[in-house]
Amino acid sequence: MNKIDVMSQIEEELTWRIDEFYFFKNQLSKIEKESDRDRYRKSLVVMLYSYYEGFCKSGFKVYVNAINSEKLPRSEVNIFIRTVSLNDIFLEYGNESQKDIRFKKQLPEDKKLHKYSRQITFLEQFSIFLNEIVNIPDEVVDTESNLNPIVLKKILYRLGFPFENIELLENTINKLLNYRNGIAHGSHKIGINEQAYKELEEDVINLMQSVRKIIIDAIQYDLFLKEKE
Repeated sequence: MNKIDVMSQIEEELTWRIDEFYFFKNQLSKIEKESDRDRYRKSLVVMLYSYYEGFCKSGFKVYVNAINSEKLPRSEVNIFIRTVSLNDIFLEYGNESQKDIRFKKQLPEDKKLHKYSRQITFLEQFSIFLNEIVNIPDEVVDTESNLNPIVLKKILYRLGFPFENIELLENTINKLLNYRNGIAHGSHKIGINEQAYKELEEDVINLMQSVRKIIIDAIQYDLFLKEKE
């Protein structure tokens, strides 16, 4: 992995969004009436959410693609990456319709026996699974079109990222979502005043910077790898 290249990709994903956002924000200076500026800030809030969700999704995908490109065996990655890469296998072995060939005719309704049989087969194959190449599926970074604190923490947890700092920023995410939803439902018809908007913008930019740091630290310090014993 070319760490500099991967980290640069993540930086670029954030930089172009912030630059583009400030381009639209700078149009405020061309609006004379404060009431019109208040209404214009509604569009900025909607953009803030789009850039926040877009950056998180793109940043996580860059991280996932970087790990996949390393062609690492599961035995060499941390428990979170190993687990998420085994998702399809877990689904297969959790499928209750899958029965041991020896019991397909006998005891067809004995779910406990079939589950036990699948567990035995899984353990028999486990060493093979550990030596297979990691391939994290794209759906692990699904933002569900509503990147609230719970959805964000689900993604962070699956990829083995710490999310203590994100917990501290939950209020920012909830405030952003409340504004976005309020605008969509017509509860901010007169717009958003300068001070309220300024605080929200600063908090959301800080949130995106926090996500950026989490991903870059994981790349820089190889946090996706299994800890050396």
